[in-house]
Amino acid sequence: MTVILVDPRRPSLVPVEAVELLGGDVQYTEELPVKVPWSLPSGRPVFTGSDAPVLLSSDRQHPEVRARLSAGERLIAAPAPHSGERLVDAVAIMDKLRTAGPWESEQTHDSLRRYLLEETYELFDAVRGGNLEELRDELGDVLLQVLFHARIASEALDGFTIDDVADALVRKLGNRVPAVLAGESISLEDQLAQWEQRKSLETSTRLSCVDDVPTAQPALALAQKVIARVTTAGLPPELIPASIVTVTVAAERDAENELRTDVLEFMDTVRAVERAIAANRRDTDAPTELDAATALGAVSPDEWRRHWPAPDAEPVELPLVPEVVTDDDVLDDVDILRVDDDLDLPELADDLAVGELVDVDVDVDADQPSSVEPQ
Repeated sequence: MTVILVDPRRPSLVPVEAVELLGGDVQYTEELPVKVPWSLPSGRPVFTGSDAPVLLSSDRQHPEVRARLSAGERLIAAPAPHSGERLVDAVAIMDKLRTAGPWESEQTHDSLRRYLLEETYELFDAVRGGNLEELRDELGDVLLQVLFHARIASEALDGFTIDDVADALVRKLGNRVPAVLAGESISLEDQLAQWEQRKSLETSTRLSCVDDVPTAQPALALAQKVIARVTTAGLPPELIPASIVTVTVAAERDAENELRTDVLEFMDTVRAVERAIAANRRDTDAPTELDAATALGAVSPDEWRRHWPAPDAEPVELPLVPEVVTDDDVLDDVDILRVDDDLDLPELADDLAVGELVDVDVDVDADQPSSVEPQ
């Protein structure tokens, strides 16, 4: 008596040693797809008639399977699944949901952003809580977001599939840690150095050291990432604004938005300085377009300091009292108002806008004052 267990994901794949046994009297359990029993010359459902010498099933927990194995019958089973095979099932389920699910079929990359953020925070909580069951479930929720976005991307004209996502990851890891994957003995320090060296080669086409920093992340994480980037790029610590190094949290302040604004302004300054450094390095006969199309490369601390903008000067206060002038030197820079000799000058002064310069050409006697200051 023999029990043959096949893989429920691929029930038509039978172990080689079981092939000849399926040509005789065989019973099968009800969960098998109909094409499997149809391929059996003498197959019949379980519990019909006397026990056949062979029982075919894909369910190890089926009552008849358990009973026969408990009785000591021989077991021929498909090879144990490899790690990751259930991911294939997850991909298939996601494809079915995207195709037939009313809600799933309407989602976009943008509409799913809040779910991705929410699931990521829940994963953080699970990691902190230390409950492995919760951690497993939250990892599954994040995996769902990965599968969902990949499935949506596959519908685009120049899109990609989940296999492309996995391929990109495999290639990246293969390039970053080749020694480890090749089975070589390597120290922690050497591995980290190799990782950073190869990562720098991958990112050598960045036009700015702050390119590719996701600005939608929380402000504190954004500040940490930007500080790490500019520090690696050689920016002297004293050029990093205190407003993004030290954060003040108070009930009456929006610390999140204040910090984000300061970091984004700092990133703009870094890019502007990098362009200035590139222009300074450029040969006089080289086109200026190359400044914005060529990676900058290494920058010394002295270069950063030399091109870094000076602190803003104090704003100049403008006079609050309007001034009426007649000097010929400024006639080209002001609006000219020509009036009749019966003009009421005090009334004109009252109507003038604060800070406006007006040249008054009045056809009056020579001893008439040539300029008027409204009170």
